[in-house]
Amino acid sequence: MSIKKLAGQTIFYGLSNIVSKLLNYFLTPFYLTILTRASFGEMSNVYAYIPFANIVLTYGMETAFFRFAKKENKAHVLGTSTISLLLSTVSITILLLMLRSPVINSYAGELAGLNGHPTYYTYVVLLMAFDALTAIPFAQLRLEGRPVRYAAIRIAGIVTTIFFNIFFLVICPKLYAAGQHWLPDLQSGSDQTGYIYLSNMLGSALTLVLFLPQIRKIEWKFDTGLWKQMMQYALPLIVVGMAGMVNETFDRAWFLPQFLPGDNMEAKKEIIALYSANYKLAILITMFIQAFRLGAEPFFFKQAESGDPRKMYARIMKLFVIMLCFMFLFVSLYLNVWKAFLRVPFYYQGMRIVPVLLLANMFLGIYYNLTIWFKLTDRTKTGAVITIITAVLAFLLNYWWIPVMGYYGAALATMVCYFIQMVICYVWGQKHYPIPYHLPKLITYTGLAVGIYYVFSWLNRLVLSPTDIYALKPLPLAVATAFFAAYAWFIFRMEKKEFARLPVIGRYIAK
Repeated sequence: MSIKKLAGQTIFYGLSNIVSKLLNYFLTPFYLTILTRASFGEMSNVYAYIPFANIVLTYGMETAFFRFAKKENKAHVLGTSTISLLLSTVSITILLLMLRSPVINSYAGELAGLNGHPTYYTYVVLLMAFDALTAIPFAQLRLEGRPVRYAAIRIAGIVTTIFFNIFFLVICPKLYAAGQHWLPDLQSGSDQTGYIYLSNMLGSALTLVLFLPQIRKIEWKFDTGLWKQMMQYALPLIVVGMAGMVNETFDRAWFLPQFLPGDNMEAKKEIIALYSANYKLAILITMFIQAFRLGAEPFFFKQAESGDPRKMYARIMKLFVIMLCFMFLFVSLYLNVWKAFLRVPFYYQGMRIVPVLLLANMFLGIYYNLTIWFKLTDRTKTGAVITIITAVLAFLLNYWWIPVMGYYGAALATMVCYFIQMVICYVWGQKHYPIPYHLPKLITYTGLAVGIYYVFSWLNRLVLSPTDIYALKPLPLAVATAFFAAYAWFIFRMEKKEFARLPVIGRYIAK
């Protein structure tokens, strides 16, 4: 597969991922307007725990599938990994349902708003189970290079989720008020959060149903020897994933509730809501990173079979960082436009964390790109060590900074942890699998983008809009656009030859 093929697949995966994520994220301003601050905080807390459960439920089998499908009989790998996930998911789901009462009556259950609502917990557990069961089918589509079907199924699931959200939270209250009392009474808002979980569960269930024809074609044979090899490769990835989630979601799930001063649970829920709503504004960088991983991970494993692909990996990293820098500026320079996403003025006060979280996600994206060295060399234990180090650092920094700086401390801790994680992975990787990354350029492009934002922020605070730095005014918009255009011109001058080699846009650039 050439870099043009990678670009084509990444663009398609990117478009499907962006469409599905945008559809999903458009629900956020919808939720912010209909849910109370505390209810949104409760929901954000629940969804912060779900990634941890997904890591346990899939236990690195998706990455192991990619690795072993290129080395072993593909049909055997597919059947073994699918049967393994099916048995483990059913077992863990039954266990979680048996533990429903102690979980929802715990402090965490009360903070998540599950106390007194056992059906909410059931919806969430089934949602996680359905997602786990679709992990290998999605991975199979990626490995086989079928982005159209991949996109269609993913978007269908999201559209279903949105449909039921609108049906339950908008249509049902209106019909009930018109006398249709056979529908649920959601006018009071007391059960709105539960119907959000139900809507997401139904979307995930439909996704699984759409995969049934593909799943039925699987060769249902379990190779015990192969499974042991795959588990040996995959199990360290659980540690990698769990420790990584400490940095990604534990700030909302545990750090903020535990380290914020005071015992007022409602106040803590509102701060989690404030933090979570603004976290969503890192949407574009997060979407691009995920889209890149969807297209790049199978590519990296395939490319590793042909000669020495390290120069291509370095080139991909450079283009990846350039795109991250553009997205960082696109969001951070236009926060006065993006605040419309939050809808409710209460949440505007948290926008100061957005550039910090954007930068954090840039470092995380680079780290994901760097991890290819220990996946290709079967040193997945190294990834576990790196993420454990940063998880411990995350605990210490949040313990130190949240009581002093509040939710800003959580954002700052996230950024520092991702930076340290990225640096450790780079240094360690260059010793075992050296890749000739264009380090001076990468540092220059990233540093310049960050510098441009802070210069603009300083000008905005002192000259352009001192009374309200997020006010939608012509002058700040014009200056932001000038800075963005200047950065684009600089990058174009520096990388003109590189851009000329790219598919689609390259034909419009004179070499």
